[in-house]
Amino acid sequence: MREKVISLIILTSIAIISLYTYLYFRPGPNEFLWLVILVAWILLVIFFIAKRVERWQNFYVARKIIHILTGGVAAFLAPYIFNSPAIPLIGGLGMFALTFIPRLEGKKFDWFQVEGNWGEVWFCLTWTLVVCGFWYLDLNAGIASALFMAVGDGVTGIVRNKVYGRWSKGLAGSLAMLLVSLPIGWYYKGLPGIIASLVATAIEKMKGVDDNITVPLISALVMFLLPQGIG
Repeated sequence: MREKVISLIILTSIAIISLYTYLYFRPGPNEFLWLVILVAWILLVIFFIAKRVERWQNFYVARKIIHILTGGVAAFLAPYIFNSPAIPLIGGLGMFALTFIPRLEGKKFDWFQVEGNWGEVWFCLTWTLVVCGFWYLDLNAGIASALFMAVGDGVTGIVRNKVYGRWSKGLAGSLAMLLVSLPIGWYYKGLPGIIASLVATAIEKMKGVDDNITVPLISALVMFLLPQGIG
């Protein structure tokens, strides 16, 4: 009963925030059409593609495929298809609800959600925070930091699974993260992005902290705070 009440509070809060966001920004019909397309794609990835990847490989690779094909694709497309942070905010909160509420109610998605590891939930929140929070401050920093986690960490996990055959923080994965994140950082932010990619790689390697929180937030702040003239 307690879990149902919390779920209802969360959904009600998201509905209120989404309504206020819509009324404030007034996104156009085309933006809502893109929202429908992205939601359909994300659900296809989670409930069809990831399930088959889990059977072919394992849940860990399935998690990383979701990272890349949902958060990565949405972050890359956002500046081109949306005129304000309204739809990314609504979509990000929706993804938070999709990943959090089943866990809360003891009905987690076994093909990618792991007992005791809420990484995908935190990533939905930090993705929303860096993309929407930096929309008018420094959108390139927000997008790059989301891609560091979605694509950089996604490839990192797949490489580590292939090399070590287990959930590991081995060096091979860190090298993969750096090789993926460096061009992302350079493309979006120049030298500040390169520096942020190095920071993101170092943070991802650390144990005892959830990199789904630290990598996007810290790398976005690094790019935002560094003097823009060095880029």
